[in-house]
Amino acid sequence: MSSTGNIVNFPDRSPIEDDAARWVVRHDNGALTPIEQAQFEAWKQASPAHAEAFARLSGHWNDLDILAGVADTPAEKPLWQRPRLWAGVGMAAAVMFAVIIGVNQFLEQGEPAHQVAEQSGLGVYKTNLGDQEKITLADGSVVTLNTDSRIEARMSGTERTVRLLQGEAFFEVAHDPSRPFRVYAGDGVTVAVGTAFSVRLEKDSVQVVVSEGKVSYSRVTDVSEPEPVAFVAAGETAMFGENVVIDRVDLAEIDRKLSWTDGKLVFSGDRLSSVVADISRYADIRFEFDTQDLADMRVGGVFGLGEVDDMLEALETNFGVRAERIGDKLVRIVRQKP
Repeated sequence: MSSTGNIVNFPDRSPIEDDAARWVVRHDNGALTPIEQAQFEAWKQASPAHAEAFARLSGHWNDLDILAGVADTPAEKPLWQRPRLWAGVGMAAAVMFAVIIGVNQFLEQGEPAHQVAEQSGLGVYKTNLGDQEKITLADGSVVTLNTDSRIEARMSGTERTVRLLQGEAFFEVAHDPSRPFRVYAGDGVTVAVGTAFSVRLEKDSVQVVVSEGKVSYSRVTDVSEPEPVAFVAAGETAMFGENVVIDRVDLAEIDRKLSWTDGKLVFSGDRLSSVVADISRYADIRFEFDTQDLADMRVGGVFGLGEVDDMLEALETNFGVRAERIGDKLVRIVRQKP
């Protein structure tokens, strides 16, 4: 679903309120990293007006959470279950009118809530487990958000910044050399001008796959423009964790790694444990293996996102295993008896 369409005009906002709104959203997304916490404290202590704006907008944000709960109806999914972009936040009047009234009006019309906030240049997009969302940002870049993922996007006349807060996203970046496109994930930032690449945030690493152009990757520091630790070009994959690993792969492998953007998962000689782990990202289910050799079994196939039953049927038909369902959320893989 694209986020282009109706446009909502927002009142002008002051730079202080703009920054305060961004910090409110980032706090709402969860705990800040140590670097982010230090940046926040420095910003807040720079001026009493900063702390006042943050406290005031935090209060409005809490009001929105209360109102969202009151507005839920049995006929519709609760607002927190929908892919959404919360709020272009500016002056207090803009918060109360544009967000509370604007979001409600858009929901009544059946439009995605993230359209309202996109026009302000700041917002949060989220997908639920098993869902995907395609979003067109204000600069013309297109983001495909994978299952159970969340980003904060900020577009202005001087910057293009996205923070991948969880999950995975594929970016088709509109060319604009004057405004590099930055994607923050974990403790690093991937920078592009006009290219296509994916970023996946794991517990201890960040994975990058580039299908067009070239990106740079830097560790986030207090320096405004840190030196890149690596460049990743089209046809390369990279993992940034304790170490940096960059691999050159063929086009088929790039397409396979990005097949989720077309609604399918493609496997070729992958360990079965990796296959089920990838598929379970799209369904609320986990897998156990009777023996380690089953987990290490190499398999291949093409499956639709979240099609657990199809995968299990293929395994039982072609690989001599049996899938034992234990309740609704656990599958145990065992060998078929002769």
